[in-house]
Amino acid sequence: MPATFERQWEDNPVFHSYFPQKGDKHVEYSEGIFVGYRGYEKNGVKPQFPFGFGLSYTTFGYSDLRVESPEKSSGAVVEVSFQVENTGDREGAEIAEVYVGDPQNGPPRPVKELKGFVKIDLKPGEKKRVNVQLDRRSFSYYDPDKHAWYAPPGDYGVLVGSSSADIRLKGNYILPRQ
Repeated sequence: MPATFERQWEDNPVFHSYFPQKGDKHVEYSEGIFVGYRGYEKNGVKPQFPFGFGLSYTTFGYSDLRVESPEKSSGAVVEVSFQVENTGDREGAEIAEVYVGDPQNGPPRPVKELKGFVKIDLKPGEKKRVNVQLDRRSFSYYDPDKHAWYAPPGDYGVLVGSSSADIRLKGNYILPRQ
């Protein structure tokens, strides 16, 4: 799913800012960047259907996470690679999602942010290595004082899963000072 769906309307991150006064048609947008899966995680609310949720006629396993610095010529800062295996008895497709977690050394940011994804078609028992390249912008936030994107150095979480709520692999990457 390309969206997150709440269990009840009161669980939605925008609930308190959407028409806050009875009869008032003013919307405040006070949640800032904490919308969708980001808002549910910040508020500690489990949604009915998380971002990336999907059903399949088969099952998939994730393994062998590697988070490495590629050669400088590639333009990427980090290469995230891992194995995805169809562990069921039917052919199927999986969307593997790569999230980056902030080291919390700047302004408030989401627990994790989607930075890449790959669709993989696999036959029963088939296994493929998946590669996702992340550039410096994948670790950045927009700094209004600098009028530019800024990636603070630090230890970032690298998370891989089938949805925002189903993280299967965890690693880290230490972003050096530029």
